Amino acid sequence: MQDWTPAERHPSSSAPDPKPAPRPASGQPPAPKVPHELRVPRLLPPPPPAGFPGNLLPASGPVPGPSAAGAWRPLDIPPDISRLGLHVGTSGYQFDDWAGRFYPPGPGRERYPFYQLYFSFLEISHTFNQEPMIQQFAELERRSKPGMMFSVKVHRDISHKGTWDARASRSLMRKHAEAVAPLVEAGRFYSFLIQLDEALERDRKALDYLLETASAAISEGLDVHVEFRNRTWHQEAVLQSLKDAGVGICNTDRPDLPDAFPLKTYATTDKAYVRYGGRDHRYSLAELEERVRGQILLLKKTGSVASVFSNHGGANAALNAVQDIHLLLRNLGPGR
Repeated sequence: MQDWTPAERHPSSSAPDPKPAPRPASGQPPAPKVPHELRVPRLLPPPPPAGFPGNLLPASGPVPGPSAAGAWRPLDIPPDISRLGLHVGTSGYQFDDWAGRFYPPGPGRERYPFYQLYFSFLEISHTFNQEPMIQQFAELERRSKPGMMFSVKVHRDISHKGTWDARASRSLMRKHAEAVAPLVEAGRFYSFLIQLDEALERDRKALDYLLETASAAISEGLDVHVEFRNRTWHQEAVLQSLKDAGVGICNTDRPDLPDAFPLKTYATTDKAYVRYGGRDHRYSLAELEERVRGQILLLKKTGSVASVFSNHGGANAALNAVQDIHLLLRNLGPGR
């Protein structure tokens, strides 16, 4: 199968700016309880404390790795590479088992400021189980550092319900678009992610449903990427259908799934997206080197790549994402 790249910018790139969703008026009921993932302080992340290692490692030096047991120390803070079109982060960030591995040890610490010391991209994942609400994203936007970007996983009623009712899913997708308006207005929105179940095999009705559902956001100028997790979807006709509709393909790497869609460097729009998963899998440096080469290839094709690590167990996602940034800089060479 040929490698895929967009011939031209997809329709969403020339669409008018989406109309801002209405802000909550005064006197309305208070905003709902904010989930842990979005419960963050209003201040920008503080500067590193004295002695905090924050310099880029020399080209010949070691790539940062995990601290020895009982000897936590912060990883070296990598430079922000988002200006190069490279957006590296994790899927969610609020995990208790990251304390003492990536985050400082101890309970009760605010984690979002620390996360922002290292990353300028975050995939919002709580929206898979909870429908997104505009108040939550307005709060998140206010509490994020300049340049922070986000993708948003769509609700499971869109991706996993299995009824393939496009009318209902388009309505829900429009609600998603209204909810993320604060991110869109601030230039912080990267894409929606429709993540399919690994058991879902290729089906024409399901594909038509996905394209029709995505069109509700694309018509408002918002990007949508689909993550196929079953290898039966690995067909040229599927990629062509996505490209024709202006829908992005999310490349996926799932070492824990024997029938997973294979990891590739496909791009069907002018934004690339790739996810590295497997809850307890920690990528070796050799594995990351190979994946970094794929990210650079995607960058050459599209000019913008989101690389998201979802191997959460033991803070593997955060560790691998930091290593990924260092390796990207080394592979891109001096002057970057």
